[in-house]
Amino acid sequence: MEADSTGLVLLAVWAIGVAVASALLHECGHACAARAVGWKVVALRWRWYAITLAAEPNERGDEVWKVALGGLCATALLALGFLAGSVLSGPAELDTLCRVGFAVNALMLLTNLLPLPPLDGGLVLTGLREVQSAARAPRSADAQPAPAVRGGAGN
Repeated sequence: MEADSTGLVLLAVWAIGVAVASALLHECGHACAARAVGWKVVALRWRWYAITLAAEPNERGDEVWKVALGGLCATALLALGFLAGSVLSGPAELDTLCRVGFAVNALMLLTNLLPLPPLDGGLVLTGLREVQSAARAPRSADAQPAPAVRGGAGN
């Protein structure tokens, strides 16, 4: 009985460690995406409830949905890595650890995909709607290309 409770405590410690490391890597995904779109990454801030990215958009605030995708992609890759580890692992203990890692990251991914504004899913949805509405908006006369001229100089 004592060995079972020790195993559960160790599994809980593993799950907490995976959650903290995964949150940090999720925010690093945001930081990589922010740099890719030209933002200046200032810091990763640690709060008792979360890790957050601090960045300066540099006149490119419309790229926030791409930065949100960076974190989602990082979490998805972590979940797939743990899933692959559980499929390919040999010992049962390693399989259990990988399954817990997959469950933690899958839960984080599904939570962040919710289409609520403070979460990544809400930011991506808002950004994609803006891109779609900008694509549908009629172009002004200034933006229309000039008509093509046919024929040579003698026509």
